[in-house]
Amino acid sequence: MDKPSYIYGIDDSPPLRLALLYGLQLALVMFPIFVTSAILPGKVLNLSPAQQVRFLQLILLSSGIFTMLQCLWGHRYPVIDGPSTALLLTFLFIAPYGLPAVQGGEIAGGLLLTGAVFLLKPKRIVAVMTPNVVGVILMLVALSLLPYMSGLMSGAGSSSGDGSAVKFVLSLGLVILMSAMAYRLKGFLKTLWLFAGMLIGTALFFAVELPSLKDLLSSSWLSIPPDIIPSKPEFTISAVIAFAVSYVAVMVNSIGSIQAIGDMTDASRLPGAIPRCLFLNGIGGVFCGLVGIVGTVSYSMSPGLVLSMRVASRFVFAWCGVLFILASFIPKLAALFALVPPPVVGAALCTAMAIQLGAALDIIAGAGIEHRSYYIVGLPVVLGTLVGFIPRDVVNQLPQVFRVFLGNGLTFGILCVMFLEHVVMRESPTDKGGKL
Repeated sequence: MDKPSYIYGIDDSPPLRLALLYGLQLALVMFPIFVTSAILPGKVLNLSPAQQVRFLQLILLSSGIFTMLQCLWGHRYPVIDGPSTALLLTFLFIAPYGLPAVQGGEIAGGLLLTGAVFLLKPKRIVAVMTPNVVGVILMLVALSLLPYMSGLMSGAGSSSGDGSAVKFVLSLGLVILMSAMAYRLKGFLKTLWLFAGMLIGTALFFAVELPSLKDLLSSSWLSIPPDIIPSKPEFTISAVIAFAVSYVAVMVNSIGSIQAIGDMTDASRLPGAIPRCLFLNGIGGVFCGLVGIVGTVSYSMSPGLVLSMRVASRFVFAWCGVLFILASFIPKLAALFALVPPPVVGAALCTAMAIQLGAALDIIAGAGIEHRSYYIVGLPVVLGTLVGFIPRDVVNQLPQVFRVFLGNGLTFGILCVMFLEHVVMRESPTDKGGKL
């Protein structure tokens, strides 16, 4: 596979005005994900409105800090860090035991991951991430987001009700428009199709239904999150074990994310990038455990955003982290982000993931399709996607150690493709034929 061409490469630093504009595009797409990661724990913990605002502020703060640290010192790739789905599931499971138990478990899990970094062999990890594995990871990211994207595009779960066919159709039309813009625009304009598409979509949906400006007008300009450490952490066996298992999923997820973006930008820095990335994931777990929120992971959807914008600068992603930090202290900025209608965010995410899916197919095909690839690629993609549609009530019947993996299609699919590629259907040195 030939690496895509970018207007700004991985170590290029665009002018400040452009870097902020590109960073804003990323922030607008990611903000709804962060909101969801704050709402669910708030409901389980029965937090008051003020406490829910604090939770979101700290989610934004932690995501911004660790996105900056990762881009500038950690993995040094254009990747966003944010709340982990695996850790969110464990957070919700342990929450009935009290926030102190959640804090202690997450701190212990983060410390275990940090310690594991010194035992890992980066070269062996890179060798495990074959084109089949990387391609499947990219495909799974796009497909595992389908339930989430369908909810966004139809407006389901928003303040206006349970979804609308009209909104879904308009969002589909917006996907076609954004795709055409991404393909037809040239040069500098090609880097702004995401922002332009979201502006057009927002104006369209505002014309159909005017949004409520109550939250924007009532939110304050400056707010510092209160009670940074809400309670004294408690280290219970059940919580520590649950989060230790969850951080295995975080490790798998982050390695897949970094390998995927490395293959599209600069693979030479992977041996050093992976341990630094995992080290900061562990430190992030300790920090988030102390403040009582969901820990961070390096997001696998980042390659799709990079391909969509044709901007691979890690400094742009670092500026996105700065915007998250500002939004954590400026509630009015966060409320402004929230004004973008969910169907518009869903359309932008759908378009970006479609491009990522195409890149995944290119990676797999570029290495040569073999008969064994039908199974190694097909089974994890189907099973990983299937897991994402398992009803939550069914998942909740499983023991926690299985729930972390079977409740997360991406993690399950990654483990499945690695098992098939390197164990069940491992290719012997003498069996190199069969390419189609």
